[in-house]
Amino acid sequence: VIYLALQIADNNRILKSQSHYNALALMQRPIELMLESESLSNAMYQCNRAPYEVAEPIWPRCSRYYFIAVNGWEYAYYQNLDEAIPSELWVGSDGYWANEAVTVPGYVRFWEEASLAYGEQFRSHVEKSIQQNPSYVGQE
Repeated sequence: VIYLALQIADNNRILKSQSHYNALALMQRPIELMLESESLSNAMYQCNRAPYEVAEPIWPRCSRYYFIAVNGWEYAYYQNLDEAIPSELWVGSDGYWANEAVTVPGYVRFWEEASLAYGEQFRSHVEKSIQQNPSYVGQE
């Protein structure tokens, strides 16, 4: 019984470590994409500042970038609820992404178009930040 308890504890530690790694990898991927591609960086610069004014072929690329980024935020959100990642990782990552949602107009357009791709619980969490963005007009 003691041996089994030790095995379970070790397994839980390994799973938590893997969840931590997965969260970091998912949240770093958008940064890696920007570093790897000058054209993506240029497109995101435009989309971040004036998402409704970008040329038609640019927005879909930006939208997919936001999707990847928000998926990382979502993963961390649910891993935090499951206590599968350190709370410090959650606090830092949530603070970063919430700040992006509050300050970057591109996230508002993305959220208007894609929020239904996310579950209600996470959607409500993100909307608290989106609604603070000066670009947000709301759904009346």
